[in-house]
Amino acid sequence: MASSKTKLRLIVDTKAGKVLFAEAGKDFIDFLIYLLSLPIATAVKILKEKNLNPMVCSFSHIYESLKNLPESFLQPNQDKNSLLNPRAPVYATGIPLTLSDYDFNAQKSYKCSKCYDYMAEVPNLNCSNCKGKVSIGMSYVPPSPVNYSLGPVEGGYLRGLATYIVMDNLEFMPMSTKMFVSLLKKSAVKDLDSLEDIEVDLGVEEVC
Repeated sequence: MASSKTKLRLIVDTKAGKVLFAEAGKDFIDFLIYLLSLPIATAVKILKEKNLNPMVCSFSHIYESLKNLPESFLQPNQDKNSLLNPRAPVYATGIPLTLSDYDFNAQKSYKCSKCYDYMAEVPNLNCSNCKGKVSIGMSYVPPSPVNYSLGPVEGGYLRGLATYIVMDNLEFMPMSTKMFVSLLKKSAVKDLDSLEDIEVDLGVEEVC
């Protein structure tokens, strides 16, 4: 079961009185990527039900961040193209802060009862090839760790070894000393003693 909270480490300039950026582990970034896998209509509906802002602008920053992320940061059973261009909800276990209780894993497809070459999400349609009924139920096999036999796989989308920098617009990138120093220079931080890190617990309401 996904956790209802995740942690974020805020880097604060106490003299300027502002948060410069945040450090996050894979659980928070997995959640941001999970948002991309939701159909827009579903995401808007869920956020509306919870009285949360749709975050339309932030979605674009998450999308570009994932697009620029090297493939080596992804789990071996995840495909970046599938995440960036989902035709259906992308399934993964262990995603924190799940926005809904919809069971996408239970969604069925149907194949032709005669030629078996065509499938549909709606049962009893006429096959485009042989005109038979598309009526044989097919269950979705998720790319979960238990279904992947070519190597060790954790839950979520990303490997768990990396730490990420997250900006206030939700843009994220892998943490590195060079990136850390660059952000401090960009923020015009002159006194390192003025920096303070604060760890916070986030739920869905705080994230959205």
